[in-house]
Amino acid sequence: MIIIQILVIVRYKKIIASTKLVIASVTHDLKNPIIAQINMLNLLLNGKFGDLNAKQYEMLKLTFNASNYMFTLVNNILLGYESESTNFHLYKSKFDIIRLIKDICDDNISLCTQKNQTVKLNYSMPECFIYADKLQIKRVISNLLSNAINYGNSNSSITINLLNKDDIVDFSVSNKSSYISPKELKKIFDKFAKAGSNRLNKTSSGLGLYIVKKIVSMHKGEIYAQSEKDGVCTFGFRIKLQPENQNIQKV
Repeated sequence: MIIIQILVIVRYKKIIASTKLVIASVTHDLKNPIIAQINMLNLLLNGKFGDLNAKQYEMLKLTFNASNYMFTLVNNILLGYESESTNFHLYKSKFDIIRLIKDICDDNISLCTQKNQTVKLNYSMPECFIYADKLQIKRVISNLLSNAINYGNSNSSITINLLNKDDIVDFSVSNKSSYISPKELKKIFDKFAKAGSNRLNKTSSGLGLYIVKKIVSMHKGEIYAQSEKDGVCTFGFRIKLQPENQNIQKV
């Protein structure tokens, strides 16, 4: 009886592994055509093939935003399976997180413009070098900022704060949005979790914030979320600047 149970468990694990491989392969193959679609729409929006009237521009812009959202969903699904793989590693280097944040803000200007939002970046130091996986930290910051934009109120401001204290860097992004209850906040970083508030009622893979927590945890950092009654919502993370007594090349 025990042998049969063991065989069933082994068989089940093989099926799960095979399913994950199929999903990861499909999502990976979807990325290239989506990127091609985004690039072509971007050329059209920038007038590379002629001028557009207001209606044409509006429709193409909606399609462009939908394509970007689709790319984010596919990328999150793929990253979700990668993060659970035993082959998933961090590739750390020393980089200026302030410069990275500025680049990410520039990438999201069009989304802010559409909702008439402004982004304010607050920091007190000229530069802030951390030792981490730059690509994964970029994914964390991009995810938190895009959430703040997508779920934030139109005609509002988004505030990014970067603090450096006691060898800990604290990044946070705040927006004006719907209130999230303490019960929802407790599960908001869980895999496939979706809060019931209007703020998070949009179509989602339920993986974005889960991946954010996973990446921060792999950096031995802390993730947090807060929501005030007045609608100010804050998401952020804290990680160490770099290991002690380690001289790392800047990138």
